[in-house]
Amino acid sequence: MGKLRYTNNELLEGVYSRDSRVIKYIMGLVWVPVRDLVIQNSGKEDDAMNLIQEGFIAIYTKTEKPQLTASFATYFYAICRNIWLNELRIRKKESSMLSSIESAPVMAEEVDEEQLYEKRRQLYLKHFKKITKVCQDILKMVSNGFSNEDITAELAFSSVQYMKNRRTVCNKKLMDMIKEDPQYKELKYGL
Repeated sequence: MGKLRYTNNELLEGVYSRDSRVIKYIMGLVWVPVRDLVIQNSGKEDDAMNLIQEGFIAIYTKTEKPQLTASFATYFYAICRNIWLNELRIRKKESSMLSSIESAPVMAEEVDEEQLYEKRRQLYLKHFKKITKVCQDILKMVSNGFSNEDITAELAFSSVQYMKNRRTVCNKKLMDMIKEDPQYKELKYGL
């Protein structure tokens, strides 16, 4: 592994002070073992990078500085290993919950609800495609959670009030088109 450039205390201090040179050095020191740990245990390189970042966070959020009884690299690896094992436990629980949900019998009412939802969605999309591009953009941004100010800026409207008026007009136009569709009454009541 070569000669260490920093002592254990210097490495620890470097993490606490967020010294970029020390952090880069630590990354070089722990990258391969942490990456191997993650990849050998159902993970990817991105998971390993995130894990190392979580390791740094775990160290500098501790209220007391640890007294190292082993090398800093061993200490850091142990932190990452514990975080990763915890992550695997969480993933396993989620996976088992998901598989038990997927294996549950599907009720006839659920199938009907899904079909009704899909038909309503298709009706919406059919008419959504017919409204102007600006209206589509406004309604997409609203549904994606953009603020009125963000939409105004993104679409270069003159004011927030103008954008709100446009949104109202667009929404009304879309709803009128949907309500005029012969399929609407059938889907409105779930028939």
